[in-house]
Amino acid sequence: MNEQAPAAAPRARLVAHAVLAGIGLVALAISLRLGLWRQSSPGEGLFPFLTALAMVTFSVAGLVRDWLRREAAPARAAVDRAGLIRVGAYLGALVFYAVSLEFLGFIVATALTITFILRAAERYPWAATLALTAGTVIGCQVLFVLWLGAMLPTGTLWADVFQ
Repeated sequence: MNEQAPAAAPRARLVAHAVLAGIGLVALAISLRLGLWRQSSPGEGLFPFLTALAMVTFSVAGLVRDWLRREAAPARAAVDRAGLIRVGAYLGALVFYAVSLEFLGFIVATALTITFILRAAERYPWAATLALTAGTVIGCQVLFVLWLGAMLPTGTLWADVFQ
């Protein structure tokens, strides 16, 4: 059973690429504010910066590609409502992550974001969601803090609570 999702309308694709590029630019600005490099080690904003840069690059590439192909595309295509809701969930999760990272800290913001994506957008069962979330958070801590010596944000909320 190899079903293919219906193609989006050309105008919808152009708008989607432009929106993703815009969100990527906002994420770039936020990551620069976090700092890319500190005391000879990666800063809190380096990984979000690289991710946002890739998002902007691919969105602009898709925008250019679809702009050049807009004449050859069919006039109207069916819209996959479930796919749009799923993309909206991802975008909402990314915005939440970018906004809450400094306040909640890396561990809490990452855990909440991944849990939401896996449960709401991907419909994973709770056991898989919790295992993947824990593995991701622990893996990132080991990679960035222990191996790379990065200073990940601990969260201003927790600094206020524990001081």
